[in-house]
Amino acid sequence: MIVDIIAFSVFLAGLMGIGVILFRKVPVLVELPETASSYFTWQGFFLKTGKGTFLALKNFFKRIADMHLVKSLVHKIKTSAKAKDLFEKLKGSTLVRKLTPSKRFSLETLLQKILSKVRVLVLKIDHKTSNWLQTLRERAKKRSTLEKDNYWKKLKNLTKK
Repeated sequence: MIVDIIAFSVFLAGLMGIGVILFRKVPVLVELPETASSYFTWQGFFLKTGKGTFLALKNFFKRIADMHLVKSLVHKIKTSAKAKDLFEKLKGSTLVRKLTPSKRFSLETLLQKILSKVRVLVLKIDHKTSNWLQTLRERAKKRSTLEKDNYWKKLKNLTKK
């Protein structure tokens, strides 16, 4: 039941996200000309990948960056004061600092972090299962004491006679 509610809420959140994206992008799409020539062709892109995949990807992203729409969006973002404040806030946020790789990156420290998080997760699971076992044992003990307690049955039998 809870899993269904969580899945439904994730579904609704996804739909709302799609709606927000569409709401923001429809005005930009309306401004586009009806017939726009393509700056690149997929056929040419895939033919160039045989020569060098990284070179083809570099050319692909370079062509996208040279498109007029992308240039105008980047210019609007750079010139807006709200965007500058937002970028400054994002630059100083802890999430960005955590996600940006440091110059002193080592696989050993990454492995240590991953292993410690796995260890904590295993300990949490162990604690949860031990709590479940304890409650099951307490229930079983209560049932056994109720079965041994025949006082009311004896009293009932005595009153029937």
